[in-house]
Amino acid sequence: MRIDSTATSRPDFDDLQQAREKTRARWIFAGLVLLVLIWFLFQLFGPQGGIVVSKETTFITEPLGEDGLPDYGAFLLNRASEGVTPQNNAAVLTWQAMWPGELEQEHWLPMADALGLKTIPSAEDSLVRPYDQSVRKEIARWLTEQFSKTLEGEAAERLLGVDWQARLEQETADNLIGAAMERPWTSDQIPALARWVEDNRRPLELLVEASARPHFYSPSPTLIDNSDKSLIEMLLPAVQGMRSGVRALKARAMWHLGEGRTAEAWQDLLACHRLARLVPRGNTLVEQLIAIAIDGVACRGTITLLHHGNLSVEQSRAILADLLALPRVSSMQQSLDTGERLFFLDAVLRMAQGKMQGQDMSGPGAGPLQAVSFVAIDWNHILREGNRWYDRFSKALELPRDERKKEFQQIDNDLQQIAAAAKRPGMVIGGIFSRQRRSQMISNILASLFLPALESAAYAEDRSIAILDMTRVAAALAVYRAEHGEYPEQLAVLTPEILPEVPLDLYSGAPLIYERKADGGYLLYSVFENGTDERGTSQADQIVDGEWVDAPPEGLRRDTSDLVIRVPEPAFKLPDPPTIEEWP
Repeated sequence: MRIDSTATSRPDFDDLQQAREKTRARWIFAGLVLLVLIWFLFQLFGPQGGIVVSKETTFITEPLGEDGLPDYGAFLLNRASEGVTPQNNAAVLTWQAMWPGELEQEHWLPMADALGLKTIPSAEDSLVRPYDQSVRKEIARWLTEQFSKTLEGEAAERLLGVDWQARLEQETADNLIGAAMERPWTSDQIPALARWVEDNRRPLELLVEASARPHFYSPSPTLIDNSDKSLIEMLLPAVQGMRSGVRALKARAMWHLGEGRTAEAWQDLLACHRLARLVPRGNTLVEQLIAIAIDGVACRGTITLLHHGNLSVEQSRAILADLLALPRVSSMQQSLDTGERLFFLDAVLRMAQGKMQGQDMSGPGAGPLQAVSFVAIDWNHILREGNRWYDRFSKALELPRDERKKEFQQIDNDLQQIAAAAKRPGMVIGGIFSRQRRSQMISNILASLFLPALESAAYAEDRSIAILDMTRVAAALAVYRAEHGEYPEQLAVLTPEILPEVPLDLYSGAPLIYERKADGGYLLYSVFENGTDERGTSQADQIVDGEWVDAPPEGLRRDTSDLVIRVPEPAFKLPDPPTIEEWP
């Protein structure tokens, strides 16, 4: 009997074929998984491509460093030093007046070389700042002598104690120095401070001389010490120290004014105005804001001088001419384009090169930045997106104030949305699997970290413009009073003989609010940011309903106050002797 072999071998052959197909499928599946894994690892850790140098990405295309990328530090140095010589550079004199200020010793020689100084200035001849401990001690010693004349027994003994002496230096002396910067005072009133003025005559005169120079080039030590630090780490000791110099000049101006030397007082105050306009040459936001603060100090002193200086017609008209000749103190748009934008781009390039780690950045939502050192990012996309945001801010600054405010609100809303989106699990997960989404997430985080302060800066600039407008009006009022013996009933009479036109309130577009007062002074104010007439109530000064008060009411806020000028101002007053309840 024959056995059919095919009947028994067919199942074995089919099983073998099925096994082969299953194996092949597994290999195909494994291959696909491997390909997906390779793709995933490639998009997550693969090559990132080079940085494109262009207007849309790096913004500037020269100068380039050895790595072929823009050198933002060199760009800022070249821009700031153009046309500068030791003879026309105000910083040469300001540093001699205040050396070494906040400058670290390791930066002394590089700074002297950058300024073209042949020798390092002497600290012995530098300005002793008004709030220096030595000045406060001298004033406290003098105050002790004055108070001792009216106190006796236990009270006098306590006054001489160590605890109260420390309090005199830290509180009472500080308050007295502050008051001397705001009101006219005499040598008889504060002989200790008058000696300080005399002792610092040379550095103060150097500051006045510096204010007449056209340039201010004081490079950041960070840019000239070959440390290759990021722009966001840039030190600004020159402009930080300028605040103390201006305070000192204003204190001397109030001394001159109290002693009846009006011309000398105006020379010091005009120097403060001019120094304020030299400070922002470095194009950083910090420099712009410090310049605005300095000019605010100068404006307050000028208003005091205009009323209390017993000005002649010629003096008042000369002061008005000087004020009208002053340019705007700041340019936020310039700072935005050639300062803050470069800070952002420099940080992005450094992160792309591994010179800056994500953990170096701080702020809400900055956590994902810690991963940028380990994963692939499309840095060109982040550069383009950053420029888009800065372009948007720059265009907003060109708009009329009301339209600009609406655009800033929209920008703020958009920034909040992208910052919130960067925290959502979907965006984070999507960022793991998509280089483009990951790059967009990093771009959103960086934009939300760098951009928000710009809106506040624009509002600060508005305030400085409004204050300068009001100071010019105050000067025109001083001219009218010098010519007619009293202030006018209305601002309209100032034109055209004194002012070409009276500026409108920046915040309302309506005329500034003005009232001549029975005490021989006047009230002048702007409705300020909320656009509401608060009857001449100021948050910055102790003025409520157009009158000076000992202390403003509690709860007074910036958004419910006006910008106010009220003259005459309260006279300078020495502190009263302490009562027994105040003793430690």
